[in-house]
Amino acid sequence: MKIGSLACVLVLVFLHTAPTPSFGQYETRLWNSYSIGLPVAKDLGLRGAYMKSLDLSDSPVSTSFNWYTLRLNYKYSKDWSFEVGSAWMNLPQENKTTWRIMAEGTHRMNLDRRLVLRNSIQLESHNRQENRFDYRVIYSSRLGFRKRLDFLKVAPSLTYALFYNIGGAPIRYFNEQNEEIARKASNGLHRGRIMANFNFKISDPIRLSIYYMNQHEFNLVLSQTNKINVLNPNTGRIQRPFTNQHIIGVSLSYQLKGNGGEGFLPINF
Repeated sequence: MKIGSLACVLVLVFLHTAPTPSFGQYETRLWNSYSIGLPVAKDLGLRGAYMKSLDLSDSPVSTSFNWYTLRLNYKYSKDWSFEVGSAWMNLPQENKTTWRIMAEGTHRMNLDRRLVLRNSIQLESHNRQENRFDYRVIYSSRLGFRKRLDFLKVAPSLTYALFYNIGGAPIRYFNEQNEEIARKASNGLHRGRIMANFNFKISDPIRLSIYYMNQHEFNLVLSQTNKINVLNPNTGRIQRPFTNQHIIGVSLSYQLKGNGGEGFLPINF
């Protein structure tokens, strides 16, 4: 099965099986990010980025996190590229900083004269400050144009990503009689993101992306003991509540010649 066909199958499975969240409401975030790409050697580039997330649902507006990343990109061929890197997320309201290392592989496939499909898989390992998971696998698929449109030199794209969690702090599960039946990590698919992005070429080194992203968390009912958003009947509190968000983002990137990168787009983090 081709990678493009696999992407379509995964998205269709999600759309047909993911239930409507029984708890949780949507919050609104504003993400502002800046990045710079530097050439290291032929087909090898380094990119650093910073992003600030503002919680527009709070009054007054508050900072939900500050995010920093450094990645090394290798363009293996016209169709394949690979990245390794690390990222730090500072959560001021929780007074902690999480850290992760990650590796990603991306395949590029021309669908016709105008459209191109990019599919990627990212593997992550997290430190102990991240209690929702120890490891994570992220699959993303991005559909875009091979060349920029003449109108405003814009490159529109549509991306969907699925997040698979492994490990993390255990969740307590209860039966209908409010008896505890399990205490374990909530391994499984629990998050999806869809992004509509418009990337503008301001000048040769400068790109500006304006995007909207919908983040939705869910439970695939494959097992009653791998869920998140679980009610503890003894306390009346929700364990690991859904984090559903409407996200409006602006990303500015500076790309030095010779690197060949595409800038920073925060879909898979």
